[in-house]
Amino acid sequence: MNEKLTAEQVLLLENLMYITNQSPLVGITDTQSVTIEDWINEIDISQLSDGTEYGSYTTGNDWKNIIAAVRNDPTLMSMEIVGTHIDNDIQKGGGGGVSAVFKNPDTGEAVVAFRGTASDEWKDDFVGGGPTGTSDKVSTQQQKNALDWYQSLDKSDFSSITVTGHSKGGNKAKYITIMDDSVDRCISFDGQGFSDEFVNEYQDEIARNQGKITNHNVDYDYVNILLNDIGEKKYYKGYDIGEGGFLENHCPNTYFQFDENGVFSITESEQGREMQELDQFLNSYLRSIPPEKRADALAFIGEIAEMGLGGDFNTNELFQLFFEGNNIDNAAYLIAYFIEYEQKYPEFAESINAIMSQFGLEKPLEIVKLVEDIMNSPVFDYLFDGVNFLADHLPNFIIEMIQKLAQKYGISLTEEQIRDLFSVLSGINYYMDEISVEKNGADKTVVSVNSGSGYSKFKVRTEALYTYKENMNIYGQNLRNISEEISGINHNLQSMKSYILVKRNLGILERRLGSLSEKCRRMSNIVGEIAVCYNETEKRITDHAK
Repeated sequence: MNEKLTAEQVLLLENLMYITNQSPLVGITDTQSVTIEDWINEIDISQLSDGTEYGSYTTGNDWKNIIAAVRNDPTLMSMEIVGTHIDNDIQKGGGGGVSAVFKNPDTGEAVVAFRGTASDEWKDDFVGGGPTGTSDKVSTQQQKNALDWYQSLDKSDFSSITVTGHSKGGNKAKYITIMDDSVDRCISFDGQGFSDEFVNEYQDEIARNQGKITNHNVDYDYVNILLNDIGEKKYYKGYDIGEGGFLENHCPNTYFQFDENGVFSITESEQGREMQELDQFLNSYLRSIPPEKRADALAFIGEIAEMGLGGDFNTNELFQLFFEGNNIDNAAYLIAYFIEYEQKYPEFAESINAIMSQFGLEKPLEIVKLVEDIMNSPVFDYLFDGVNFLADHLPNFIIEMIQKLAQKYGISLTEEQIRDLFSVLSGINYYMDEISVEKNGADKTVVSVNSGSGYSKFKVRTEALYTYKENMNIYGQNLRNISEEISGINHNLQSMKSYILVKRNLGILERRLGSLSEKCRRMSNIVGEIAVCYNETEKRITDHAK
């Protein structure tokens, strides 16, 4: 059997996908080269400026080391560049993602590589956390585009196929591996996972192909923790964290430690404890939101993430984001859930503070602290009488008091922003009384199926049934309670002084109804699956008896 490239060699190939066209570099989609050797020799590395960044926090010195490592590997240098592709068909939702096919002429192995998130792909990253609006409702458009392109390739000359990618590229690589049995192995680098709905929809495909997938993640990377990962996980110590701080944990060259001779090493490690806690929080938060509301919530988080990835959190811009469109409700729910979760699970509070302070990202936490200060102040009860709030008629002394509180955290708020803030505070106040946080953020898994595995599925579903059966009556009572609350709101609608508050309260109740409805739907599906498993087991027992 022909020997495949090592994970380290594939990682070097994936790093080459990030070469830009910033002189003297030449990007892969602009080279006319036939082999990697021809391509790399186009680049005069002596013209690279050591301290200059050439995209993705990769400096000239970094590229000198990476290119030298490739040049020292005869196998990589001989790899043929079979073709390249840019996902830029606007009609099909293309976001500019770059991919390429390499072939080892000696073994026939093909490596299909996807670069990470392009400038127009961030929204698609977060769309994948809930119903997507595409034809199968659980795949994103750019995942489908990647699969379509992969399936269009002529694979007749390939002895084996390795699919790889970093970040969003890693997610695309895993998606293709799950959906197309022609892939022999998948090597993902810091690729995000998939929604609960995706895992439910494609259980059979995942069970069949997840053994081909290995996730290689940096210990403090913040993208691989998004949603449910699929396949084996390995973690590595991150190196060369420079001025980009926390953001550099997600750079494709962070895996490498180069010595003074340009020789690199990669060190296996454990996932950072703080990232484990953040992973649990994100999944728990998302699972508390009805699927139909999740896309908006994820888009909101995506905008926050993009703001941070732009270099630094600007507090005023972040506040302004809170007040746009549906974001008032999204911000209120996120902050309320964060505060309640932090209070219930002190280990999360410790971890999130450690991450933020270690990497200089305190500003988002300062906003939460400001919110808590305001809500704990004596004037808060004065401003909220349980139903109405006085955001439109704030006395000057209250505006000045809040401005002073904000200054304590280095935050400057205008009078208009303070009035908008009270709309968010109203929602936080409501949600903190209504939400029930739960640490249920473990990745959803699928049992790999071998012959005779009906019992495994039967066993897993039977164990789950006890929990769901116990919760059925609770959810039913909650639905009845919400129905009574809606009736009360309708009855008292004429006495309400604030249309905004009425609209928000109805929106909150709608969210809760949707969440409970979705939980009941999942219970119904699981009970149905258990019934099928019982039938399968009974048939096996009967056939065995014969």
